[in-house]
Amino acid sequence: MSKENDLSKGIEFFKSGQFEQSYEILLEAIEHYPQNIELNFYLGRSAFETKNYEMAIMAFERILIISPHEHRIRLEIARAFQKLGAYNIARKYCNEVLMTNPPDTVRNNIQKFLTYMEKTEKTHFLSGRLIMGVELNNNVWASPSADKIKTIIGDVILTGPSSIKTRDWIYNTNLELNHSYQPFFSNYAWKTNVIAYNAIYNDISALDILYFGGLTGPELILDKNKFGLRFLFNQIDLGDIRYMNSVGFTTKFDHVFNSFFTTGAGLKYEKKKFEAVPQRDSNNLSLTFNMNFYFKNNWFNLGFTAENENATDNEFSYQKYIPGVSISRKLPFGLTGSIYYKTLFSRYDDPATLFNKDRKDQQNFIGASLEKKIWHSLKSNQSVLFHLNYQHTRSYSNIDLYEYNMNLLQLSLIYNF
Repeated sequence: MSKENDLSKGIEFFKSGQFEQSYEILLEAIEHYPQNIELNFYLGRSAFETKNYEMAIMAFERILIISPHEHRIRLEIARAFQKLGAYNIARKYCNEVLMTNPPDTVRNNIQKFLTYMEKTEKTHFLSGRLIMGVELNNNVWASPSADKIKTIIGDVILTGPSSIKTRDWIYNTNLELNHSYQPFFSNYAWKTNVIAYNAIYNDISALDILYFGGLTGPELILDKNKFGLRFLFNQIDLGDIRYMNSVGFTTKFDHVFNSFFTTGAGLKYEKKKFEAVPQRDSNNLSLTFNMNFYFKNNWFNLGFTAENENATDNEFSYQKYIPGVSISRKLPFGLTGSIYYKTLFSRYDDPATLFNKDRKDQQNFIGASLEKKIWHSLKSNQSVLFHLNYQHTRSYSNIDLYEYNMNLLQLSLIYNF
């Protein structure tokens, strides 16, 4: 089928009320005709009807870039933002159209929509995600590649379980709950995020993980800017032992240039307490920056993190620098594919026991994933996704003990609600 026929078929599906089929066809066609106003309009409308509101906004904003005076499109964007709970942004788009002195019919429709928003505006928003998965890790202990480790007392041959590269199956469950409270006509919100995670190893129970954490705090929303402060806590059990507790706060600033380009920056402070190894008790400070943009039908994410941990014993104090990039795009058969690469550079302040030099590491992570939506409820906007991920890790160090490689295969079912 030609791409021109794709457009005609997609519009035909839309007009007959078959919005899912229309959306899939037009989403593929937009890769070839991104400047086609009619195509973007029907893609935006079909995306709206299938509750893909972010994609609807992207399609409509493309039209405004090509033709800035399409006032109906601003109203379509307002409807999409209203569905996302961004009522103030929706009002902004409506007011922009009202300022152009539209015909009485249009003005009356806008006033009805503004009245509708006042009556239906929510103050509480609850969402979540449940992930259940299985992993196969071929080096669960991160065992070193070398048989002998050079130390200040000579070469040492490692013994014990962690000296041998060991493969194991891991069964994990992850539950995330998100709540937001935003009063009527207010630019302020209070947001809370809670995460519970459990990983059970098939053979090595000493590595079982139980994690519980949360963040809560205020957020200021000003048009395309968000300023957030969150107070945080974390608790990690490893095997039968309480591994770490931490409390702290994080601040974040996000700016949306448009639906195709967003940036964010953040600062986080954590006071960590390690129950079994008090020498590792520390103050941790990190800075993050990320950028997301859409280019040639691909989503690009660029990120950078700088982290400093000041521990009670300087052997455990370090600085880390973590640049990373990921690329994702839509594929045939309703799949979404992603590839990513991340490097972690770390430097420790003091020499470790048995070594006469400060430890310096470089860990490289490269991976690829596939994701497919296998169920979607248009009524409740719930969905189930299948996720497959492969990751290879290669760790280099000036100390043999910390040089290793690892392969990880993950299979998950994700329920969004």
